[in-house]
Amino acid sequence: MKKLLAFLTFLLFLLLLWFAWNWYKETVVCCTDTVVEAKYGPLHYDCNSDDPITSDAWAKKKSEILSAKAEGKKLLIIGPYFDGENKDSGLKRAKKVEALFIGSLTDADIELSAKQFIDCEAAKKDALGKTLFRWVVRNEHVIEHHDKTFIYFKYDTDKPIDTKHVVEYLDNLAKELQASGQTVQLTGHTDADGDDAYNMKLGMKRANRVKAYLMSKGVSEDKISVDSKGKREPIDSNGTPEGKQRNRRVEIKI
Repeated sequence: MKKLLAFLTFLLFLLLLWFAWNWYKETVVCCTDTVVEAKYGPLHYDCNSDDPITSDAWAKKKSEILSAKAEGKKLLIIGPYFDGENKDSGLKRAKKVEALFIGSLTDADIELSAKQFIDCEAAKKDALGKTLFRWVVRNEHVIEHHDKTFIYFKYDTDKPIDTKHVVEYLDNLAKELQASGQTVQLTGHTDADGDDAYNMKLGMKRANRVKAYLMSKGVSEDKISVDSKGKREPIDSNGTPEGKQRNRRVEIKI
């Protein structure tokens, strides 16, 4: 009888121990209110405003950007804008990022632009919140963007390339192409003066002029493709001399 009572007491103890353990798991281990802090890169944005938010890693990233500065180049800051916004939102973000370089760069050292992305919350996962930085050439003959470059031509001409800024840019491009083995697309454009057939030919002459220069600097012909859009893809109005000048160009894409 005593043995049976001892056995039942032991079983009761085990049962209580089991209930106690389950209570501990559910109320103490399982259900503690642990807050996991989201980790972002050096720069991202508050999705309810245009304000950039930096982390401790921004100082290092800023130093890396500044150390890449080259003579004659400007820092292009491309601010992101998202669904439901327009380009102005991206420019506002870029302008606020520009303020992060006060004391390191002047207004003359910086150019601003904008690029569309889909979702702000998703962009936070990007190291820089989809903000793009690039040191670019910007002068009256060469305008370098994040993903392409424009070389401008005078009216009704495909004259030999002898402008200092253009020569310097193409020399550097030739070295880059030879080192990387990448290909380059050259597309000639014109203003709206003249008929379509004439401008298609003129655009092709301009593209081939740039091709010939790159080949003279050692770039293999099979790494260069050429095309012409003539007057079909203006980037500015053909109603002003300034607009026409911007439309007379060769577009370079690596």
